Amino acid sequence: MKSLWGPGTGTKYLRVRRTVDISPAFARALLIAVLFIIGFIFIAGDVGLLKVWGAQRQMQNLRAKITELESKNALLSAEIDRLRNDSFSVEKVAREKYGYLKPGDKVYRIVPIPEKTEKGTIAPGALDRERAKP
Repeated sequence: MKSLWGPGTGTKYLRVRRTVDISPAFARALLIAVLFIIGFIFIAGDVGLLKVWGAQRQMQNLRAKITELESKNALLSAEIDRLRNDSFSVEKVAREKYGYLKPGDKVYRIVPIPEKTEKGTIAPGALDRERAKP
């Protein structure tokens, strides 16, 4: 091929560049659109900032729940040890939780007095003898 730069150069050829004429307004709009799409993907994509922030909040909540459950687990382990080793604790739980009685124990039941009736007056209770009289 013949050199376009003149005789004797032999290896240098003139490069012809083709340019596309676009208006500056279109180029600006295209750049803004591309930046908007990149920003949208960065903020709301599958690994966007919103998902990262949500995952961090969820991790904090889970860590708080883990510490709460660990403390509850420690309390329950202490209660298990106490029930295995202390007969008084077993007796206390049997009496309070399950209502067990020893032979010869007496049970006193306290009945609460109702505060008001439907008419707004105080209802006479079972132990209130003065109001129960007509």
